[in-house]
Amino acid sequence: MPKYSIVVIDDHKADSQKVVEQILKLREIDHMGNFEDIKVFNKGKEGLNYLLRNKVDILFLDIEMPDISGMELYRILPAELQPALVFVTAHSQFAVESYRYDACDYLMKEVSFEAVFHALNKCLKRLGMPVIVAPELQRDYYTFEIKNLRKKRILFFKNIIYMQCIDNYVEITTRGERLTARVTMEEIEQNMPPSYCVRIHRGFIVNLNFVREISGKYVYLTEGTAEGLPIGRSRRKSIAGLTRERR
Repeated sequence: MPKYSIVVIDDHKADSQKVVEQILKLREIDHMGNFEDIKVFNKGKEGLNYLLRNKVDILFLDIEMPDISGMELYRILPAELQPALVFVTAHSQFAVESYRYDACDYLMKEVSFEAVFHALNKCLKRLGMPVIVAPELQRDYYTFEIKNLRKKRILFFKNIIYMQCIDNYVEITTRGERLTARVTMEEIEQNMPPSYCVRIHRGFIVNLNFVREISGKYVYLTEGTAEGLPIGRSRRKSIAGLTRERR
């Protein structure tokens, strides 16, 4: 995973430190926190001068600062130097105006770990970088919008045998039914429990609890389908390792 750079600009030291603390918590999670040192500026113009001289990936920016407003600061930056933006403020009245700046997120102080985690993922998506997954934020269920039924269904991952991407939809096979949902594989991957749900191919996610055998380039399941599901070439080694660990 490539490294990415982060800058935090806030005239209140306690608030900027709070954002940094939440970001640093990602380093406590395996395969997370793949960022360079975080630059912090407690004066808006000092932060602006740094941004004008350095290409930065992600910016957490306060709006109300005594020397320059966050919005004015961002307007000054040339388009090629504008990072993926997250506004951090104590005032909700700026939320509507923030959309003019195409901000990835708008966080209210004091920021929580979960809020910073989701904001970072939105920024990484904007930058075309791999998103990060925090195990403690994951649920055992997901609310799917079901095609043709015009309603949503809560499905527990433990009951899902496998999922297959078909055109712009995902077909979900459970023990009792097969459903087609309006969702992307990437959205599912961000929310599924990694302890037993694994993406084996760009078009397939399987529940390891239903894996009967891995033979060559295919995964065979105990139920749901008699056909072998393909394993992507880049994933074969990691999939084999996962199944060995579960034996």
